[in-house]
Amino acid sequence: MALKQDLTSITTAAESHILSYCADITSSTFTTSTERAAKLATYYLPTISLFAGGPPTQLSDPSLFIQLISGPLDKVEGLALEVIGHRVEAVAENSAIIWLSLRVDNKVEVSNLYFFRKGEDGEAGFEGGIFDGEAWLLKQLGLA
Repeated sequence: MALKQDLTSITTAAESHILSYCADITSSTFTTSTERAAKLATYYLPTISLFAGGPPTQLSDPSLFIQLISGPLDKVEGLALEVIGHRVEAVAENSAIIWLSLRVDNKVEVSNLYFFRKGEDGEAGFEGGIFDGEAWLLKQLGLA
């Protein structure tokens, strides 16, 4: 017999997190991709596992997150970025998976998968994800 878990709290936290992230990824208030990347980096926990084009990499230096995020943003800067959807699926009381779909320049759609975790200390954020979407997007736009 499996234990029944209440997934309401993690679903609510993950939903709130991705909605705020979506607002910042598409906001017009940032003047550079580095500024936007610095804000987006705050959505991640201090240690993340990154899956992109090979074996997983674990990063424990949040200053590296800014570089990681700003690279693709630099290449698509000036192109229209639109959130076209997201999905949150709770997998345990403190873990959820989030799919985020974006449209770039009104023509190319891309999605990424994020792992969301809520810690016992109350800290919550992306613990990692599969980020092949950026590489694929840049190739589609001829920017890779």
